Amino acid sequence: MPPRPTRSPGFTLIELLVVIGVVAAAAALAVPALAGISGANARRAAGELAGSMRVLFDTAALRHATCRVAIDLDHRAFWAECAPGPAGIAPGGDRGDDEALAERFPDETDPEVRRVLASSTFGKYTDRLVDRRELPGKAVFGPVHLEGRRDPQESGIVYVYFFPGGQAQKAWVPVVDGKHLFTVVTEPFTGRARVVAGKVEVRE
Repeated sequence: MPPRPTRSPGFTLIELLVVIGVVAAAAALAVPALAGISGANARRAAGELAGSMRVLFDTAALRHATCRVAIDLDHRAFWAECAPGPAGIAPGGDRGDDEALAERFPDETDPEVRRVLASSTFGKYTDRLVDRRELPGKAVFGPVHLEGRRDPQESGIVYVYFFPGGQAQKAWVPVVDGKHLFTVVTEPFTGRARVVAGKVEVRE
């Protein structure tokens, strides 16, 4: 009587598919964890924010508009807004107007920005390059320091402005992920937004 054929010790197609699925799931869980360990999330978020700021600086100058980046510190997101023209910024102004604006906007010490806030209607800036973005992984914003303000802002929404005359508001925006920190720094006259590894000393 011939011997009964034995089963090959290989894997069936179903077993292979199960193994591939398990490996893919493990890889999907490992990639975000590795990004957090290496600081890739914070680096990427800081780069995207700096890129958006450069686009808005160019937009404000070319379109003669006043633009701003809105940074939501509580919800870890940022987006762009623009208002047509110089957004109501008027040269000079009497002392009474300045005092009234100071009362309306006590947190803002720059008279020019106060006039922007008082007379501007900002709308969403529709461009996929600076669309609303949330920080990846567990990255968060640190306290944001703006030129002209004594204390950094740690909650709520903070705005960094770009003016039609080719100027930007000086700002220091930290992006943190665990022990990894990158700071986005804007230069007021060149509009350059650069990413610096680590904490940057604030200089007015």
